[in-house]
Amino acid sequence: MEITLTFTDGSKRWCLVTTPQKLVKHFSSDNLDPPGFNIQHLIINKTLDISDVDKILKRLDEQDELIIASKPLFES
Repeated sequence: MEITLTFTDGSKRWCLVTTPQKLVKHFSSDNLDPPGFNIQHLIINKTLDISDVDKILKRLDEQDELIIASKPLFES
């Protein structure tokens, strides 16, 4: 799931949120090429329920990690 974040200064960033189960399903594909990936702005959460996603985003924000867990959003 792709999420757009709007900060108090008006700047926007985005990140991806997934679950361990969705990663397992992705990697179980027989045609996976390349066999791995690196996504620095990927948050792995127990569920995709709005309350759970909100909770992890708030926690990352409280720990000043939300900036490094997301990428700038450049709107056209």
